[in-house]
Amino acid sequence: MVYRKILIVHPNDNSTAFLNRIKNHLKAKFESQTHHFNVYPNQKSHLDCINRIASHSENGFVLFLGHGRSDKLYGSKGKYYENEIFVSQSAIDENPDDFYYNDDFINKDNSYIFSKKKIFCLACNSNDKLAKFALDSGVKTFVGFGGIPTSKLEFEEDGIKNVSHDIVKLMKTEINYIIKKSIEIGITNNYSFIQLQNTINFITSQKITYYLVESKKLKDRHLLADYLYYFKKNMQIFGDKYAKLVD
Repeated sequence: MVYRKILIVHPNDNSTAFLNRIKNHLKAKFESQTHHFNVYPNQKSHLDCINRIASHSENGFVLFLGHGRSDKLYGSKGKYYENEIFVSQSAIDENPDDFYYNDDFINKDNSYIFSKKKIFCLACNSNDKLAKFALDSGVKTFVGFGGIPTSKLEFEEDGIKNVSHDIVKLMKTEINYIIKKSIEIGITNNYSFIQLQNTINFITSQKITYYLVESKKLKDRHLLADYLYYFKKNMQIFGDKYAKLVD
């Protein structure tokens, strides 16, 4: 197998399907350097992915796209998992992948797979305990984020009631654009991680200004601007900030 420098990991989950735009954009721009591991909703695929990350080249760049919390990253979720309580066991047994969910994919116990690699983790609250686990495991560079609500439920869990569908949609759109454009610029120009962070900050600030100044008819534009601000503010780099994204 030929190992490419950039490994994109994106567990299957309908709620994060919008992140396909980042993956597809980077694959199209850097096809010869990029490998994508699509994690399917079954145990074998998750174990295969763990092994693939662990065997990724030393100093390689890993981009994780998905859900997380302070101490772990979530894996794939079957398309009918949410309806499991309404379905008979025999029906589940016939199509187990449709009802599968791994909510404990990467954690303290297997964070050793990050050793000597550079990880960009676009997942909620990945700037907390998970980052420490990665550092303890010998990661070279680890990028984590704070909360990134991209659904009405996640906004509600953050204390925001009655958020409009337009704001949720725009949050997804802008996260996609900011990340795919920033990483594209970073790889093209041989940027370090601190330069990537500066690029993310700059593009995010442009978006905030646009919504506050040019989109005054948009309801809740201040809410969107606030969340974009916290998106960039809570991005943290652990380990070597001056390492290049791709050597």
